Amino acid sequence: MCAPPAELDWPRLVAELGERFDADCIEPSVRAHLAAAGSPHLLVACSGGADSVFLLCLLLAHRAELGLQLRVAHYNHRWRGAASDRDAAYVQGMAAALGLALDLGRRADNEAAFTETAARSLRLEFLRQAARQAGCAAIAFGHQLDDILETQLQRLARGVGSDGLAAPRPVAMFPGQPPHLRPLLNLRAGDIRMALNAVGISWREDVSNDDTRIARNALRHEVIPDLHQALDRDPAPGAARSRQLLEEDAAALDLLARERLPEAFAGAAQLPRPALCALPRALMRRALAAWLSCSGLLEGFSAAALDRLIADLRRGRERSRMSAGLQLICFDRQQLWLEAEELTTALQHVQFEPGETVILATGHVIDSELLTLDAATRQSILAGQVDPANEAVFELPGEELLDLRSWQPGDRFHPLGAPGSKKLQDWFIDRRIPRKERKLLPVVTKSSGEVIWVPGFPPAERLKIKADTKQALRLTYRLRNPP
Repeated sequence: MCAPPAELDWPRLVAELGERFDADCIEPSVRAHLAAAGSPHLLVACSGGADSVFLLCLLLAHRAELGLQLRVAHYNHRWRGAASDRDAAYVQGMAAALGLALDLGRRADNEAAFTETAARSLRLEFLRQAARQAGCAAIAFGHQLDDILETQLQRLARGVGSDGLAAPRPVAMFPGQPPHLRPLLNLRAGDIRMALNAVGISWREDVSNDDTRIARNALRHEVIPDLHQALDRDPAPGAARSRQLLEEDAAALDLLARERLPEAFAGAAQLPRPALCALPRALMRRALAAWLSCSGLLEGFSAAALDRLIADLRRGRERSRMSAGLQLICFDRQQLWLEAEELTTALQHVQFEPGETVILATGHVIDSELLTLDAATRQSILAGQVDPANEAVFELPGEELLDLRSWQPGDRFHPLGAPGSKKLQDWFIDRRIPRKERKLLPVVTKSSGEVIWVPGFPPAERLKIKADTKQALRLTYRLRNPP
């Protein structure tokens, strides 16, 4: 439902909602965080949808009890044209009726073509900047209990540990950024909408939420209902309990790793290799991730690269040097340390969805385009009429997200037409590609680390176009501003 904000008596409706839901319905760890913060300024992210409207009204109803000072933020990603503008106008009218300060963000015209993933990234960047500028101690999001299972299923498909499956966390901390709070994680989506309807509070509906071509929507509308029917039970509460238990386990492992190797978490210049390798693998992984994070390297370091580093350390190699962007991870029998890589530019790790354009620090871009192949297009591809220097067309990899990063030692690749796979470094040597240029070439991989394309090479053999291929992905590598 959606009545214009000016037609609603917002103060009365907020009070009625507060009578139906007291402050105890807020997720306990979020309440504890707010109590410890002491009268915090809180930025409430509001899209205009049911969950975020409910969150804003609930916090407003109990702001005196919780000691809160509230501010609203809305980001117009302009993904749905006039409908996105109406979402922004709705939130603006609601904030004005409630007497709350509002920060409005809007995607710039010169932003690259984007998908839902890029829109989330731009929105988060805006929210964090708005929170810092307004002096807000945290950002509150409207995620609720039913979001948990959807997130877990998506992350299971990518392959994550307890930290990844513990998301979305009620209280999520980020170095140098305001915490993210999710006060509604113990409330069901259906209960939230029923409550809004009961008191007459309206919200904006995003029609794209029904588009099952988007992975999360397919999970919500198709996969999870089928799972419910197959199990003859609602899986969402169990997923929420699993999330809580996994968060507890992750916290315990993190504490143990800090106790066993505190220098890794302090960003020490060197780590003792024998002590590191003496740790159980789960603690070793945490210590290395923390150490890389202290140097700003973790974000661009793939899960597969971390697996290789752990394997090299544990298998007893006496010496090694492994690339990590502008740094080299070096170790001998006793120590692990970082050295500067002699490069002028390095690629940052980026995740993107098919259909998105990625802008690279080198001045290039990679365009990705979903294709429905007709007979003529398919025949031209099979005939080799694709220039591997700047284009690749292959079957859809079957993943929501792809990774783009620099070459890393140990990467293997089996390009189309080759007799087998070998190290990407050997392919570079065969092609006489200079070492510095290797670091500037984007490597496109699946989330597992499997290389599917490097400009200058054909795409991966395993994803080649066949005579019956109907859906494909085209990647194009080009200069952003050609001379």
